Amino acid sequence: MPEPVFSTDDYVNPDAPEDELRVKPDHPRVRDRSYERARSSQEVDLWKGSLVTTVLEPWSNYPDLAEIPENAVPGPSLTLFVKERGRGPGYVADFLYKAAELPVTVYGILANQGSGLGVVELELWQPKWGHWGDFVGPGEETAEVAEYAPITGDVLRRIPVGQIVALAQAELADQAWKEEGVIVLGRAQAADPGLTPASRQALENANALAQPAQRGRPPLDGELLQIVAHAYLREATKGPGLHRRLADLLNRPEPTIKDWIKAARARGYLSPAVPGRRAAGPGPLLTNPATGSHTPPP
Repeated sequence: MPEPVFSTDDYVNPDAPEDELRVKPDHPRVRDRSYERARSSQEVDLWKGSLVTTVLEPWSNYPDLAEIPENAVPGPSLTLFVKERGRGPGYVADFLYKAAELPVTVYGILANQGSGLGVVELELWQPKWGHWGDFVGPGEETAEVAEYAPITGDVLRRIPVGQIVALAQAELADQAWKEEGVIVLGRAQAADPGLTPASRQALENANALAQPAQRGRPPLDGELLQIVAHAYLREATKGPGLHRRLADLLNRPEPTIKDWIKAARARGYLSPAVPGRRAAGPGPLLTNPATGSHTPPP
């Protein structure tokens, strides 16, 4: 829409200097605050109060910038912004992704709320869409405005959100900054003791929350297998229903009990069953709970 023209009746104080004129809050032309600033301002704000790390460089394939071919196409760029002031529960970092083949800039927020690192907010920007930050259309001094392609389904399918999260996780989980220090804008490389408490806490949180989720069942420790083995040896003499009795005793389902018994045999806390005897015997690593000494196998 065209840039509007206001009269003295439209301003809170029409006598204020020109750069201080403010339209009345209830004016029908007043729009949502998100239109008051261009996306370039929002991008600049990401650098405020942030620890910044570059994951992907557009020209990383050309170490010598003086030898970049004229027809070379820049690669994607991915920048992470670890805000000293968290944005919400499980906050890890903001990110900005750009690629030559995408007509948009991808902005998002990474968080881990207990189910692994993921994107909790995602925005797509076309920074040059519209001539002003708050109004769209040609102004008095602009003859025409360039047209920009809309964000189609094809564009959405080409945004590598999964790759962005994987690259960000690998970068944020790296704790090399503790030994190598952090490059702080405006001053030389700062070792860890030179970081502010807020900066250090932000990095510690990002490292912890970006650790890859552990898949599968946790490893069984020896103490648990000792308990399983002794319970097995006690209950095995009582006849059929061994797995059911152990499930009730250890408060676990029968398939889990069978897995534990199998692990106890494999790790040496129970001996394999021998011909002529269904149940297993004590293994070479099983200790007597009263004396702490190893119970000899039969």
